[in-house]
Amino acid sequence: MMKKMFFTALAVVFFFPQVSCALTVSSGLTVAKVVLPGEKTGGVIVLTGGESAETVRIYQTDYMFYADGRNEFGKPGSAPRSNASWITYVPNQLILQPHGRAEVSYQISVPNDEDLRGTYWSVIMVEPVPEGTIEPPGAKKEGVAVGLRIISRHAVQVITTIDDTGTRALEFADKKLEIKDGKTCLVLDVKNVGERWLVPALYVDLTDPSGRPLGRYEGGKLRIFPGCSVRYAVDLGPLKPGKYNALVIADCGEDKVFGARYVLEVK
Repeated sequence: MMKKMFFTALAVVFFFPQVSCALTVSSGLTVAKVVLPGEKTGGVIVLTGGESAETVRIYQTDYMFYADGRNEFGKPGSAPRSNASWITYVPNQLILQPHGRAEVSYQISVPNDEDLRGTYWSVIMVEPVPEGTIEPPGAKKEGVAVGLRIISRHAVQVITTIDDTGTRALEFADKKLEIKDGKTCLVLDVKNVGERWLVPALYVDLTDPSGRPLGRYEGGKLRIFPGCSVRYAVDLGPLKPGKYNALVIADCGEDKVFGARYVLEVK
């Protein structure tokens, strides 16, 4: 007896709607304040709209980042130096009209604790809510519709530093040489092991094996919170095989400079 076989065709339809985030935070993405225990301060985050009306959600997270590229936006209050519980804000949702302007008011109430030292921070997220986010894409007959929505959010870092308290300390955690297209790059991981946030400008003074100066090479300027780390990549240009002496300087301003010496071998 011949058996009948039936096949069902399943059509999978992918669609990629273009989601443009016209929302901008015109007041900037950093709020940095020097405060005292028991002090209250505040301000506003200014939002500017684009071509169409947008629903905007405002919420808090903590924030940690690391030299290997990880960014952690944890639950408010979960990070060791979170100030999320010090901050209140209104509203937590708003409608931004086309080319309109809106404000999110925030207040920072620093605990009256004399043991507070150094820098504390968290993030206020500003996130557009795309139309139709709540409703899933409709399934088509004999097929499955799979939707992908891209949501861009803005992280406003709220940084509070307790007067001039807290230690300033950096650690040169790791280094390696990378050679690509005939150029040598010194990759340095730097960790903030102190209690205050720092913004080191990093540069490398290089000499050849005989001690002849080859120049100063800039590595840029990066913000580092306590417990966080960043990766600098310093382009040393083309170097012949051999050993070189490198003096690495991280200049944090306020007469606070950190340094390290390395012998680099180019093979």
